[in-house]
Amino acid sequence: MFSNELCLQEKFIELIKNQLKENEKVLSEFNARFGNVDIVQVIVDDSHLMNYEQAKVLSNYQCARVIGYLHKKAVRTFEYLVKRTDYNEKALSNLLSKLMKTNIIIEVSPKRYVISNEFQFPILQFISFEAKLINWKKAILQATLNKKFSTYSYVVLPMELAKRLLDTKISYFQNQNVGLIGVSIDNMEYLYRPKKDRIRLTINPSFISSVAKYQLETSTFSITG
Repeated sequence: MFSNELCLQEKFIELIKNQLKENEKVLSEFNARFGNVDIVQVIVDDSHLMNYEQAKVLSNYQCARVIGYLHKKAVRTFEYLVKRTDYNEKALSNLLSKLMKTNIIIEVSPKRYVISNEFQFPILQFISFEAKLINWKKAILQATLNKKFSTYSYVVLPMELAKRLLDTKISYFQNQNVGLIGVSIDNMEYLYRPKKDRIRLTINPSFISSVAKYQLETSTFSITG
């Protein structure tokens, strides 16, 4: 049916684009912290976008990790951040400086920090897809990793294989809360839909950096943010 995985991916993208709403986009080979994700569907609320400098800073995993321990109202001390992040004092000072220069955080008193009231984190949802011709177990493993930043994570397979797994191996997908999609030349079918994963912004650098990378890749920025 498909000569290689790229053909499968391209067909899936073609089919899923026909179902997109105005506030949704699809990206291929999306760069996440742990490697490229075959395909991501992004549901966007453009009312809260970062500016370019903020997105560039937070695309850095270390900066994203620091802000994951900060809040808008609860003050965090330098010592607290050293302990939580495991970064040495010099490295942490450099990261905090970058976050302050872009008005993501402010220093309310010496070595005491909060997220700036003027900074609004974008409201996005990621749905990730890993496409494989045969190796479905590897696809499940990769899809499980994608759950670090995705509200739903799916494995995409040729229709014949996907339906066979639905009948004989669906417990593998259920146990990992990973969805299953079958694709043919002219159709795609959601054979198993996983439960929605609740993605927390706090202490989730994979999600924070992924949102920033999405903005950098699509060049969607706030003018005044």
